[in-house]
Amino acid sequence: MAKQLHPEHVGINFNNTDPLREQLIREITNLERQLEHLRLTDDGEGIDFSMLQTYKELIQCRKGMLSDLPRASLS
Repeated sequence: MAKQLHPEHVGINFNNTDPLREQLIREITNLERQLEHLRLTDDGEGIDFSMLQTYKELIQCRKGMLSDLPRASLS
């Protein structure tokens, strides 16, 4: 069985990353709002620092993915 030299990316459009970019921006915005809500909401039990850290990591991960996306070509 011969090994493929170039992997085929079925169903992935590398030319138009706009939908993925928009989705990541929506997710970042939503996570930032949830993080701010968590910071402002005090239920009398104190702040859940592990949840704060989780939100921060989720936001950073998505920002990293967003910055790694190729820019749309100007055609």
